[in-house]
Amino acid sequence: MATEETTSDQLGQSTALRIQKLKGQIFEVALVAATLVGIVSLLALFAQIASDAFQPGSASLTWFLVYLSTLVGPTAAFTLYARRRPAVRETNAKAFAAVFGGLLLSVVTYAVVDALSPYDVFTYAFFASLPPALVLAYDRTTDDQTYTGPAIPASIIVGIAVAALLYDLVRGPIGIAAEWIMYFGVVTVPASLLVARLTASRRGRRSGVVVGGVVAGGGLAVAAASIITGANASLLVVLFSAFVVPTGYVLWRSVRTDPEGRVGVAGPFVLLGGTLLGAAVVDRFGIRNPDTFLTPNLLLNSWDGLTASNAGVYPQIVGSIVIVGFMAILAFPVGIGAAIYLEEYAPDTGIRGRLATLLEVNISNLAGVPSVVYGLLGLALFRRTLGFGTGVVVSAAGTLGLLILPIVIVSTQEALRSVPDALRQGSYGMGASRWQTLREVVLPEAIPGTLTGTILALARAIGETAPLVIIAVATTKYSPPSGLFSSATALSLQIFAASANAKPEFRHGVVPAAAVVLLILMLLMNATAIVIRNKYGREN
Repeated sequence: MATEETTSDQLGQSTALRIQKLKGQIFEVALVAATLVGIVSLLALFAQIASDAFQPGSASLTWFLVYLSTLVGPTAAFTLYARRRPAVRETNAKAFAAVFGGLLLSVVTYAVVDALSPYDVFTYAFFASLPPALVLAYDRTTDDQTYTGPAIPASIIVGIAVAALLYDLVRGPIGIAAEWIMYFGVVTVPASLLVARLTASRRGRRSGVVVGGVVAGGGLAVAAASIITGANASLLVVLFSAFVVPTGYVLWRSVRTDPEGRVGVAGPFVLLGGTLLGAAVVDRFGIRNPDTFLTPNLLLNSWDGLTASNAGVYPQIVGSIVIVGFMAILAFPVGIGAAIYLEEYAPDTGIRGRLATLLEVNISNLAGVPSVVYGLLGLALFRRTLGFGTGVVVSAAGTLGLLILPIVIVSTQEALRSVPDALRQGSYGMGASRWQTLREVVLPEAIPGTLTGTILALARAIGETAPLVIIAVATTKYSPPSGLFSSATALSLQIFAASANAKPEFRHGVVPAAAVVLLILMLLMNATAIVIRNKYGREN
């Protein structure tokens, strides 16, 4: 009898195990199917947008053959070669990041500084950099570094306040100088200091000073040559400082320190060379190009609501970059600081502990509030309470900053919680203070998770439309913003407005092309955060 009961129990257990295993397999298959459906749907959507934007069907067969032989074939062959060799693949990734990242940085820097006035940017950058430099100089003369970290952001705020107070006195004398001098101070001087510091950390202080001096002298030589030849000295100074210098430094380091992978530096030049060669062949033999709407006119002109081929979104691109950039300056320090306080400093008991718990619950709930509600909040705060002008950069950036603030706080909290307590206790055991532990141990470990939240926040903010409509940001502007208190528009708003145009070429040509530009902006910002995140992830 006992044997029959035992056998029955074993059969029941084996049947239950089989049922549980079957449920797990069904759930896994359902997840895979849902993922595939989502990916295929997105690919179909992107393919439709790309087809409308580039109009590939209007090109001749010869055009496809030319670019297949000059661009696609060589790039694919080199990529396949690099993927089979880890050292070449790593160097190739560094080269691509340096070349295209430096080119993007230089173009964005010139466009934004030119729109905001290089004289104003230089004034605020100069005064904002002096107090932190004094703090760091004092830090080198003392062994007590307890307040160095908190003092740096506070000193920057003090410097900006001083610049605002002395603006009228300083702006006049500075305006006498040539414009390229402002770009030299804003871009070339930081580039030379950065390269000097990197060189000094590897080859000694004397080498760092020499290399920094060479970079600064190169910037002056480029400016002098531009003035003699009549070229745009400001643009060439920015290209030299933000593109040539960092790209040359990264490529030189890769070739010098990694003999096995040095051939990987050719990757971006294969891509650029194939593109230029294909364009030259197409132009030389008059091969029919696609009737694409993603043209230089779209990227460099102002908006034209009558002729689709003349419609440009340059003011909207600069406006999006300025709004999202200032939003990041406003939201990320506040969000990360709030997360650090709630996780590392807030008590767990008492009235303050209950208050911290209440704040955490409300912050988590705010992450799910519809964006249009934040538009109403921005309207009440910036327009009615603070009295800012209609649709100015500060109002738009502040509203979007409030929108992404809960995302930043929650993601940073999760990143801080993932750091093992054993690391904190080990740091305390070595005699480190709470701030030293936070700065040297906790934050470096939490940076990858924090940047993941940054990516999510930027991706949401750059495509938002409803909050900007609520605070009366203009849908169409014919010039980029000239300051933080000037009116601006965003690329997402222009896409929204152009989608209602009566002409089909706007709805099915200009709108998809502008959407591609918006996606590229988002991907480039996210790629920057991903590169930094992966760098810290590998180091830790």
